[in-house]
Amino acid sequence: MSDGRNSQGGPSAGEPRESKTLGERTVTLVRSIPSSVLLVAAVILVASLTVLSILPLFLGLSRSDAEKLGYPGVFLVNFLGASFIPTLTGVGQALIVTLASKLGPVQVGLLGGAGMALAEVIPYAVGRGLRGWSTTRQIPVRGRAGRWLQEAARLIDQLMRNYGVPTLFVLAAVPNPVFEFAGITAGATRMKFWQFLLPVSLGKILRALLLAFIGEGFADLLG
Repeated sequence: MSDGRNSQGGPSAGEPRESKTLGERTVTLVRSIPSSVLLVAAVILVASLTVLSILPLFLGLSRSDAEKLGYPGVFLVNFLGASFIPTLTGVGQALIVTLASKLGPVQVGLLGGAGMALAEVIPYAVGRGLRGWSTTRQIPVRGRAGRWLQEAARLIDQLMRNYGVPTLFVLAAVPNPVFEFAGITAGATRMKFWQFLLPVSLGKILRALLLAFIGEGFADLLG
C-alpha cells in the first residue's frame, strides 16, 4: 500500500508541500547574504547618516530644533549620541521621553532604538579590522578607571565567547558605558553581521520603548 510518500521518503507528487511563513523566508534570505555584503551596506548607510546628522550640528542645531524635526530628530540625535558624540546621548534619551506623548510612544521608541542600534555598526566594523585584538587590547586610560575598564573588557570578552547573542541583547537593553567592547569583540571574532545586529536592535528598541512609555505615562500624570 502507498502511504503518500515517494521511494525516497519525501512527499508524493500529488501531496502539497508545506509553505514557509514570511518570517521563515526572511530569515532564510538574510542568512543567505554574506556578512561582508551586509556590513559594507551598513557602513555606507552609517556614513551617509553621519554626514546628514553632523551638518545640522555645525549650523547650531539645539534640542528645541531637534524636537521640531519630529521623527527624524529622534532617530538622528540617538544615532549621533550612540556613535560619534556621546554628549548627545542624554539629549537623545530625553527626546524619546518628551516626544512620546506627542508623536506616539511606539513610533518614537522604534525610531530612537533603531538610531542607537545602527550606530553600533561602527564598533563592530572596527572589530572586523582588528581580528585577535580583543584578547590583547590595551586600554588607554591609567589609574583605577583604566583597571576597571580592563577588567570590564575581559569580562565582556568571556561572556561574548560563551553567550554572544544574549550578552549583546542585555548590554544593548541596559544603559552602560562599555557596550563598544562587546561590539568590537563581535567583529573581531567574525560573528555574522545579522547575528550581531538582530539582538542589538531588539535590545536598543526595548530600551527606547520603555523610555517612551515612561514619558507618555508622566505626560498623562502631569496633564
